[in-house]
Amino acid sequence: MFITLGLLLPHQYQVHRSQTITTTQPYAFNLLLDLKNWPSIMAWHRLAGVKNINVSTPSSGVGAHIELAHTLGHLEITIVKQSDNNLEFSLLINGEHVGAGRLTSTQSANETKIEWHISGMIHSSLFGGYVALYCEFYLEQMVISAINNMNTQVKLQATQ
Repeated sequence: MFITLGLLLPHQYQVHRSQTITTTQPYAFNLLLDLKNWPSIMAWHRLAGVKNINVSTPSSGVGAHIELAHTLGHLEITIVKQSDNNLEFSLLINGEHVGAGRLTSTQSANETKIEWHISGMIHSSLFGGYVALYCEFYLEQMVISAINNMNTQVKLQATQ
């Protein structure tokens, strides 16, 4: 039954989140445009099983990438398109499972709305459904941490 359920579960994962931050400064989104900020913003050091994090030099712009080694797998993120209000990236999990993400920033009078969209596919036939569920949960936790930490960073920046 466990195997049958694994075969029937969808092999896709999706994370969609948006957050509005009260600020007129581009500081909040600029944190996300540089991959060297991602480990602290997403609190990767607090996730159990993280073994190593490598960030490319340069850490921003098209081609910049970050690698996260975990006891359960390996995640690579590479920026494929970037502008002042948009960041698109590719995901590669364990060298075979692909995904894509997009971050967008929309500014209005006194606030900035940041939207996250991440989706991908797990190609393992037997346990792919379970792995997709785990990936979706894990990525969702990273995004939630990022949103909370960005709010804190913006508040700290405003007091300085």
